[in-house]
Amino acid sequence: MTKLLRIAMAVVATASLGQLIGCSSGEGRRATNLATGNVKVQGKAAPGATLVFHPEKEWGKDEPKPRATGKQDGSFEVTTYEGTDGAPEGNYTVTVEWYVPNKPDDGNVTNRAPAKYGKAQSSPLKVTIGKGPNSLPPFELK
Repeated sequence: MTKLLRIAMAVVATASLGQLIGCSSGEGRRATNLATGNVKVQGKAAPGATLVFHPEKEWGKDEPKPRATGKQDGSFEVTTYEGTDGAPEGNYTVTVEWYVPNKPDDGNVTNRAPAKYGKAQSSPLKVTIGKGPNSLPPFELK
């Protein structure tokens, strides 16, 4: 066996072992649970609204907070790390911001969600994410 072939085999074996024992992008991540819901502002769906789930108990400063974006009908799916992976178990305060253009093509936007929903200290939106799939109560911002 040539030296080059042995090195190549060692590299492949090391990479494969790393994947088997979890040295991938998922290392150190909290387990997540699917979570879906719906957001409306003044009774209308809020497409493009940004929702951030602030954990009741602080996490590490570099850990991402669960978040979601409202779809055309106001529905959303929560993500923490990638895709629609959901959120870790726990209690959260949810903030909502919904920036909408003032006029077509003018480049100016306004947050159409009432200001109290924009900060974790003042948002009345509270949810609990449990183990397994979670269908959250509708968020009706007034």
